Amino acid sequence: MSRSFTDYVAIVDFLTKTLGHPLDDALREAQIPLHLADQVSAYFRGPVEIDPPALLVQPQVIQLCRPLPDDQPQPYLTGFRTFLLNERRWRREVIEGLGTTSEELVCRFPEPAPGNAFQARGLVVGHIQSGKTATMAALIARAADQGYRLFIVLAGLIDDLRAQTQRRLDQEITGASDDWQHDAPLVNHDPGTARWIRLTRSGMDGEFHPGTVQIDLNPQTPKLAVVKKNVSILRKLIRWLAESPIPLSQLPALVIDDECDQASIDTNYGRVDDAGDDLDPSKTNAAIRDLLHVLPKCCYVGFTATPFANVLIDMTVEDDLYPRDFIASLPEPHGYFGPRQLFGLGMGPSELTLEPPEAPPLNALREITHEQLDILDRLTPDADCPEILSRALLAFVLSCCARLARGQEDQHFSMLVHPSQSTVDHMVFTAVVSQEIEFLKLAIARPRTFTGVVGRARELWETDFIPVSQSAAAEGAPIHDFATIWRFARTVADGIEIKTLNWNSRDTLDYSEPPKRYVVIGGNKLSRGLTLEGLSVSVFTRNTNTYDTLLQMGRWFGFRPGYHDLTRVFLEQRMSGLFADLARVELELRSDIRKYARQPNPPNPAELAPRIRAHPSMAVTSRLKMGAGRRIRPVNLEGSVRNTVNFPTDDRAALHANIAAGRAFIRSLGAPQVSRSPEGMHLWTDIAVEPVLGLVQSYVFGPGATVINRPTLTAYIQRVNERGELVLWDVVIPQGNPDRPPFQWTEGVGSRMVKRSPTARLSSSIGTLSSPNDLRLWRDATGRSLDDPTHGAVLLYLVDKDSGVNAKTGNVDLAFFRSQADAVDLLGITLVFPTSQARVVVDYLSQQDQ
Repeated sequence: MSRSFTDYVAIVDFLTKTLGHPLDDALREAQIPLHLADQVSAYFRGPVEIDPPALLVQPQVIQLCRPLPDDQPQPYLTGFRTFLLNERRWRREVIEGLGTTSEELVCRFPEPAPGNAFQARGLVVGHIQSGKTATMAALIARAADQGYRLFIVLAGLIDDLRAQTQRRLDQEITGASDDWQHDAPLVNHDPGTARWIRLTRSGMDGEFHPGTVQIDLNPQTPKLAVVKKNVSILRKLIRWLAESPIPLSQLPALVIDDECDQASIDTNYGRVDDAGDDLDPSKTNAAIRDLLHVLPKCCYVGFTATPFANVLIDMTVEDDLYPRDFIASLPEPHGYFGPRQLFGLGMGPSELTLEPPEAPPLNALREITHEQLDILDRLTPDADCPEILSRALLAFVLSCCARLARGQEDQHFSMLVHPSQSTVDHMVFTAVVSQEIEFLKLAIARPRTFTGVVGRARELWETDFIPVSQSAAAEGAPIHDFATIWRFARTVADGIEIKTLNWNSRDTLDYSEPPKRYVVIGGNKLSRGLTLEGLSVSVFTRNTNTYDTLLQMGRWFGFRPGYHDLTRVFLEQRMSGLFADLARVELELRSDIRKYARQPNPPNPAELAPRIRAHPSMAVTSRLKMGAGRRIRPVNLEGSVRNTVNFPTDDRAALHANIAAGRAFIRSLGAPQVSRSPEGMHLWTDIAVEPVLGLVQSYVFGPGATVINRPTLTAYIQRVNERGELVLWDVVIPQGNPDRPPFQWTEGVGSRMVKRSPTARLSSSIGTLSSPNDLRLWRDATGRSLDDPTHGAVLLYLVDKDSGVNAKTGNVDLAFFRSQADAVDLLGITLVFPTSQARVVVDYLSQQDQ
């Protein structure tokens, strides 16, 4: 009998864990056939560190689920894990990470045993394009093994996304398929396992219809419905459930709300009608509440990567969707490329930094200039393809060729073009892109006639792709010369299909066999949850000012195994800067949740509500979704380190004035108590608050300083001073980067400048300012901690104006200024705010409020 991949994994696992054999010996003893040897070996190689999610929980009176003992069958989870091993061939750390995460989460669910009814609410904060559906599937499998029997997944607003989610869950959970899916791999449950009943089907017409679903509410069989967040469909489902021939108390339910910050939020919260009465909840929000109410035993779990709106829900509204029982922040998966990896935080290496320096961001961004945007805006269906769009399409062809040269012929390749929300624009771009693809096919087929195209392709490969791949190629990914990859060009071009995805289009994405080569053009349909498999090149021109919308548009985030160095994102400069700002905001919010979860007595979600609602990151989301945060817009700075990361680079006088203010501030302090060397670190302790306030009030903040600005900081410091807090301050001048120029603050007090690169070309923003090691050195020297509410700290940095200059080539890859001759160094300030007993919040004040 031939053994499967899973069988050999189990054998090696037994030999190493039970018998204690070394891994290399176990791999030999297992007698693994050649076609599986490398995969089984790779599965076991290297350390596996599984980070559990950061959990904040509400103490429960009702009994919660407990981990099932090893000797108790878990057929649905076992089938799911086996499918990932045999069919998906996922790495061990990914599968074990899903197991750890799903167990942590399911143990926050009420136990579905006979007895009292329950209603639970939770929130899972993931990452854009990070395998969220796999986490949902693992959670469904574990909950089914625990005894939950009805599973309802609210899967977005569009048929494409609902069908995509249904297809994934059919493959990994139910093991059932529809006729058009006959070639798709499916989970194979052990004989005797109760089969899944599907209340919805795959395909664009598989939505819930009461007259066509199988009437089987037997409490012994698990049931799955994947439905859109459509009011009429939700009402049909509610009525169908209400007419159940058996008591619904026998069907413990798990409702998973995918992209729960979209449509689910009560956008009528805090609004009144003409008579001054509160408006009823918005229709979709009300329908979801009614669905939960009709289920006597129900656990509702929202999934999102952008929780800005969800944590602003008013938790005092008893039946709304605030995650009152638990909030979980998932760790960043291994191999994930998100905002931080793509845009960076602007931290340069320092010999003082004991931690490994931040890896440089992937050099994948390509700027669309204002002039090029104007041309794209005026595009007509019969126009020639603009140069920037033509270059992006050629980059897609090259990335596909390189992937074929790397042996990835069985994988899907996709390109995204996101011009605007307008369906008219989509049709214009479709016509122009179609013309350009036909031209490329002709030029590739007749290279002697169209030598210019081959020359452009060679230049792009050799001056763009090869240098990036040399610095960032995946381990083991070969870097080929142009001749090697271009031999695949005709196959790639001939296989390209153009798909237009919007509300009026009938086009769909079918990522089944054979592998697809898609150029996808669209707007909102591409902005939420829809996965573009094998996405390598994106053209993005749409603008937005809200963090949650911005994050969700980043379809290029996610996993790019073996080809992340071939990723290219074409977007305008301002959008690039916003994404870089978002990398910092996202990191701060997740860090705060982890920080709260690690406290000896962590706050429960009820206690956390005012803290998160006052988090500076919450200042930017749709006003209709701001919920309870919409009325007072509070900001709470306690227990945080806040940096100036936006600078008035278009006002040279202001930059000079900031440096003068910093020098005057240091002169007023006298000699430092501690100086580690003539170039820093310099330290003053127990400084009165007045000079610190003077520095804040004289400092000119950058135009993008939406929260960390003069009025907000001044108001917060003054209000906690009234309660006896932050009355004394430490002042620190770190040593800086050893390869940067020296700077004299005042007589006897000097330091080196620091290198903090702009987040985009000609950007006024950096990712972050302070070094973690500088903060550690300050704490070590003073014995301070964030638990002392009387003491704050100020760190002053001078950012070198040449930070964006490439030291090897002298080229200005990134720059704060158009001309380095006019460049000015930048004074940056870091403020350390301790925890507070006063619990002071101040109203959020933007630059326009000054």
